[in-house]
Amino acid sequence: MSCMYGLSITKPDGSLWISPGFTPQCLINKGTIPATEKAFFKTSIPSGKSCFFFIRTEKKADVMYTHEQIDGYHALRLHQIVRGTNPGVTTVYAFANMVTQPSEYGIAMYNPSGEMIYHGEMMLLDAKLIPVDIKFEKDLGYPCAIMPALVGYYNWQRTPYDRPIYTTSTGATGNKIYSCEHYSGRATWDIRKPYIDKVLVINSSIYD
Repeated sequence: MSCMYGLSITKPDGSLWISPGFTPQCLINKGTIPATEKAFFKTSIPSGKSCFFFIRTEKKADVMYTHEQIDGYHALRLHQIVRGTNPGVTTVYAFANMVTQPSEYGIAMYNPSGEMIYHGEMMLLDAKLIPVDIKFEKDLGYPCAIMPALVGYYNWQRTPYDRPIYTTSTGATGNKIYSCEHYSGRATWDIRKPYIDKVLVINSSIYD
């Protein structure tokens, strides 16, 4: 017979939301990246912790990011800006399964070992899966940020023997999410390959 002690909080559907058994994903850092290729935002999240990034840009642009480790911490780098597009400043939201420094007063949860795993000032990750195609643009009706990811690649017939290939990645600005396009070469045959068919999105106004 096993016993469980402490407080658990469930979602409306009955699934577990917060439990003394684990630290949930919470907002740890928020920062910006200028519209400069290879610029990056380094978090305070150690490499040994899981980390999820979400981004939004000032303007719609074709951009690509890379998740890296810098000096033992998670970081997000603006890897590429397609010529002729300008994203403006990128806002970065970094989530991890670690506890932020609490203030002197408030509610907190502890595991059986007495370690704090959550307190009332932490902002939990609340993300939604949105179905997408290789090329997409959707107005979600609220300010949003999207997890950087490669979506797939495809080509189109420019001439009978020239079909430029484009890799697509995720982008978000204002209330919209969209696919960014990056030229990747050419082929003489049709190509269409999705990597994913859903993207993770947050309502950025919750964390601003």
